[in-house]
Amino acid sequence: MKTTGASQEDITAREKLQARLAANSLASRDFDEWCLRQFPELPLPAQVLDLGCGTGKQVLLFGPLLSPRSHIWGIDLSQQSLQTLKAQYRAAASLHLIAGSFDQLDLHHKLRSGQFDLIYSSYSLYYTQNLPHLLAEVFRLLRPGGIFWVIAPYRGTNQEFLPILRRQHEVEPFMDYVFEQFHQEVISLGEEVGFSSLKPSLLRNKITFPSAEAFMHYLKNSLFYRPGHDEAIGKEVEAVVKAQGAFSVSKHIISLQLRK
Repeated sequence: MKTTGASQEDITAREKLQARLAANSLASRDFDEWCLRQFPELPLPAQVLDLGCGTGKQVLLFGPLLSPRSHIWGIDLSQQSLQTLKAQYRAAASLHLIAGSFDQLDLHHKLRSGQFDLIYSSYSLYYTQNLPHLLAEVFRLLRPGGIFWVIAPYRGTNQEFLPILRRQHEVEPFMDYVFEQFHQEVISLGEEVGFSSLKPSLLRNKITFPSAEAFMHYLKNSLFYRPGHDEAIGKEVEAVVKAQGAFSVSKHIISLQLRK
């Protein structure tokens, strides 16, 4: 299993996160709508936990689906992100936020064995330093029949611009792991710890940038950015924009729902 040199707190820095989320408005398909269609049927009231919630994109999306006596929990390393989420949350279900690492679920004493109907993680689980241990902890925290839901990038993501970047600088092997191998590890390790069934779904999306400047703004707020290569990368992207009228980037997303 690969690990990244960037800390999770760096990745969830509010300004960069919001810039990346804003790029979704340029997508050909609605990611939020797709997520809502995947949301599993739960008993009410429900107990739900978001691992690596950041500023709460999914908490704010799913919270209104829960009844008033339900509880939704979020855990993230970034205190600033949690404060942003708390200020925006308006749903009836009770919100509980924990500033800490999802790699230490066994140390968060408010989280009990068999407590949760749904535990999910969107675009964050691959930052774990110990996936087998984390999956075992998730399994422990779920009630019998509970669901662990993982949303992550899938192979083919960013295939249009990764060759451009590689002509200028090295791309972390961690990225190839996330796109190509991570989902397979979740499935195989999930089976090992005891999850009994799997429901997969795939979204093939594209984000279309109208100009090289728009793409470079996105790139500078991503994990792929390395200073010193802007001019060369911008020229290659600009050539595509001139030839095709825009620069489109594939975003393939996999949803895995594992049932205890």
